[in-house]
Amino acid sequence: MGIKHILLFLFLLPLAGTLKSQSVEYGVELDTNHMMIGDQQHLTFKLKGELGMKISFPQLKDTVTKGVEVISGPIFDSIQEADGRWLFEAKYVISAFDTGVYVLPAMPISIESNEYNNVLRTEPVAFVVNTYQVDAEKGNYDIVMPYKAPLTFIEVLPYLLYGLIAVVILLLAWWFWRRYKKNKPLFTPKKEEIPPYIKAIRSLDEIKNDKLWQSGYEKEYYTRLTDIVRQYLGGEFNISAMEQTSNETLKEMDGCQKIDKSEREKMAEMLSTADFVKFAKYTPLQDENARYLDSAYSFVNTTHQRLQAERDEQERIEEEERKRLEEVARVEEEKRVKEEEKAQITTEEKIEN
Repeated sequence: MGIKHILLFLFLLPLAGTLKSQSVEYGVELDTNHMMIGDQQHLTFKLKGELGMKISFPQLKDTVTKGVEVISGPIFDSIQEADGRWLFEAKYVISAFDTGVYVLPAMPISIESNEYNNVLRTEPVAFVVNTYQVDAEKGNYDIVMPYKAPLTFIEVLPYLLYGLIAVVILLLAWWFWRRYKKNKPLFTPKKEEIPPYIKAIRSLDEIKNDKLWQSGYEKEYYTRLTDIVRQYLGGEFNISAMEQTSNETLKEMDGCQKIDKSEREKMAEMLSTADFVKFAKYTPLQDENARYLDSAYSFVNTTHQRLQAERDEQERIEEEERKRLEEVARVEEEKRVKEEEKAQITTEEKIEN
C-alpha cells in the first residue's frame, strides 16, 4: 500500500469518531494513529449522557481485530462535566506485532434509560504500525537494553542464610580457639549435684562464720537462716517452702509424717521471730539469735539422720528381698538340673534294656 493511499485512508477514517444522538454523545478514540511495532496504546470507548443510564460497552477478549491484541482492560471510569452531564469511559490497552494499516471496526454500545433503549455503533478507526529501520551495516541489535528486574527477598534469602551459617561457624571456631589457648575445657562439665543436707550444713556454717547478727545485720541474718531451712524442706521433704508464707509452710509440715511435732514447733518459733525481724523491725536478744541457729542445725541433723536411717532400712529390705529371690531362682535351677539328669538316666536305662 502506497503512502498516498494510507494518508487518504486515514483522512477518511479520523482518529476519533464521535456521534450525537439528541442529548447522548458517544465515540471511540486511540492515543495515536501512528505507533511502532510492539508498542502499546489505549483504545477508549466514550459516552456522554445523563446519570442513571445503563451502558454496555464492547466486551473485547483477546483481540480487537486480526493483528491487534488486547493487552489489558477494560478499566471503567466516569466523571461529571461542566454542563452537568456525565462522561463514561471503558479503556483497553492494545498492541500490534506486525506492520501495516489496521482498521478497528464499528462496535456496539448499548444504552437503556427512560428515553433510550437502543444499540449505538461507533465509527471505524484506523492506525498505522511502523517498524524500525535496520542499518544493513550494523545488522539487528536491541532497541532497548534488557531490563534488570530488582532482586526480591526470596532470591536474596539463601545468601543471607549461608552468610549467617558462616558467621556462626566462625564464632564457634574463635570460641573454641580461645578456650584452647586458655587451657579451659571445651565443654563446661556438669555441676555436681549437692545433697540438700550437705548444702544446708555448709550454708549454716557460712552464716555462723559471717557473724551477721553480732555485727547488727539481724534482718539479713534471719533472711538467710530461714531461706536455708526452706530450701532444705524443699529438697528433703518436697515442701515448696520458698514459694510459701510461714503459715503455709507450717501447715504443710503438719501433714508430713517425717517431721516430729517438737521439730515443727521449733521451726514455727524461728519463722515467727524471723517474720517479726524482717517485717516489724523487731530486735531479738543475743541468746535468741544463737538459739535459732542451733535450732536450725538440730532440725537439719535430726531429720537427716531419721531420713537416712529410713533409707538404710529400705535398702536393707530391698537387698534381703533381692537375695531371697536369687536363692529361690538358684533352688529352682538346681531342681530343674536334677530333673533333667534323672530323666536322662531313665532314658539311658530304657535304651540298654
